[in-house]
Amino acid sequence: MAYQFRKQRFQRNQRILTPAQFKFVYANKQWGNTKMLTFNALYDEKLKHKASKLGVTVSKKVSKLAVRRNHIKRLIREFYRHNQSQLKATQVVITAKPAAKVASNEEINAELQELWSKLMKWQRWNIKQNQKQKNREKNQ
Repeated sequence: MAYQFRKQRFQRNQRILTPAQFKFVYANKQWGNTKMLTFNALYDEKLKHKASKLGVTVSKKVSKLAVRRNHIKRLIREFYRHNQSQLKATQVVITAKPAAKVASNEEINAELQELWSKLMKWQRWNIKQNQKQKNREKNQ
């Protein structure tokens, strides 16, 4: 039973940790948003057979209280942990907006669900674009 939980853990190699890694994803300029959340995403061929990576940012503009910022981060990480199997070879940074400050857990989860559907749509589009580019390179 303990093995099952270990398998679902949000491990260190699944996280975006350093400022350089965050900047690398932000520089890609592919993003989507909802009222309370924004995602920046980068399709990474190097991650093709590995787990995708997540970075979470919640600034002091969202809440001055570290307890509230950490609570929002936990909600985002938990949602990602349950849905990460749908994501393929992608680095994602999810940023909370100030509107998340007064939202309930249910509202944040609804926003995460909406953001996730946009992310999945982006992923399908991005994979098609990469396949088209590879086909063009083969034909040249």
